[in-house]
Amino acid sequence: MKLGVCAVGAVLLAICQAQAADAPGSKDPEGFKRFEGSEIVHYQKSNYAAYELARADVDILKGTDFASSAVVEGSLVRLVYLVPEGHSGLEVFRNYEDALSEAGFSNSFEMAQGTIESGNYFYGQFYFQSERNARYAHEDTPFTGSKHAYYLTAEGQQNGKTVTVALLVSESNGLSWSPNGISGKSVEIKPGQVVVGLDVVTSKAIANRMVVVKAADMAASLAKDGKIDLYGIYFDVDKSDIKPDSKATLEQIAKLLTDDPSLRLEVAGHTDSSGTPEHNLKLSEARAAAVVQALTTTYGIDPSRLEAKGYGDTQPVAPNTDDAGRAKNRRVELRKI
Repeated sequence: MKLGVCAVGAVLLAICQAQAADAPGSKDPEGFKRFEGSEIVHYQKSNYAAYELARADVDILKGTDFASSAVVEGSLVRLVYLVPEGHSGLEVFRNYEDALSEAGFSNSFEMAQGTIESGNYFYGQFYFQSERNARYAHEDTPFTGSKHAYYLTAEGQQNGKTVTVALLVSESNGLSWSPNGISGKSVEIKPGQVVVGLDVVTSKAIANRMVVVKAADMAASLAKDGKIDLYGIYFDVDKSDIKPDSKATLEQIAKLLTDDPSLRLEVAGHTDSSGTPEHNLKLSEARAAAVVQALTTTYGIDPSRLEAKGYGDTQPVAPNTDDAGRAKNRRVELRKI
């Protein structure tokens, strides 16, 4: 194994000291180590993000998204490493794979055959994530044109939190790459040089800063606009189970319906653009149905007064280009029938 010469402690993985000229302000994620002699050429952190994990290659006949995917949320650390010349992509990939296994991580998906059929389409979806449409046409990834690509996702526990890792390793055909777009400073990647993309997502409870909308305010919005967006109904990532802290908002919806026995509502589920359109549609439908079920079974609302419908990511109220916009798009909407 060539993943750095470090002192092994009680943490998941021993932290290696930088062995080359790393990008300013960058560092290995806590508890992780790098392949020996590698340097960090790109480093990015996000306080809270939705991150798409591949569960299949990109189907370029149907689109440029992963043909199947899963989404996790939390704090994100992204790194791009350059490995010293003379190593193969498979060698580097197996080192990371072994190190993750030794640290207690379990692989949840792997493309270890060294051939990702869609090539640059896959690299673009991995690297640009939800910003792919805006960036792919004019910006390269550090993997553009590379070969012998290997990918995995894995999950483990660290400091009581769930940590999800996405790893992409490939051998470059040679590239002058700018981490910050076409106007940024370029990184020279030599032909045959191995490039490593490591994304680490750590689960994080997002602070609940939403004020509960009262039934009277819901009624006023419905009378004025015929609809209202609600953000007080919570679900786990990529699931339709309603979380307990949704109770206050559900109680207000029930009060709204009780106060006006003639009122009929469409309960509409909406997602952000993370994941495929098909997946988002099914998730939004399931979440809308879960809200209707809660209102009818827990609060005794007549099922004939409610209609569940999912719209997936087709009706955004904000751009899906940042965390704040995606959070606004993940909502339950009440529409007057």
